[in-house]
Amino acid sequence: MRVFGRLLLPWLLGLIFIVSCVATSNSTAGGNIQAQPQAARRKMAQLIIKFRNADFDPSRIVYVQELSRDAQTQMIYLRPMSGGAHVFRVMDVSDNAQLTTITRHLSKRPEILYVEQDRIMQHQKVQ
Repeated sequence: MRVFGRLLLPWLLGLIFIVSCVATSNSTAGGNIQAQPQAARRKMAQLIIKFRNADFDPSRIVYVQELSRDAQTQMIYLRPMSGGAHVFRVMDVSDNAQLTTITRHLSKRPEILYVEQDRIMQHQKVQ
């Protein structure tokens, strides 16, 4: 009986290991993170905007409406970031050329220090 138990335990542990590997490979929650594909970002993008005056409040509705007018598309204030920058969502962006034009228009505003695209990260399925 003792010999049988010694042989059964490694076999059982091996079987559990194989089953867990198969279950993990079929899981949809992969650990890799990559930038979202261009096609999936077509309808919206996010911009990081840093203002010259650190005390400036860009979340005011009137100010966001001014930015939307200059960008010629709807903009939504999302949140502040560390370092004094702020994140805005830009709606209805058709391609990178349009996003570049929006960034250039906003960069010309005197209160803005810089504008850059915020890369939206998304978990990637491991295959």
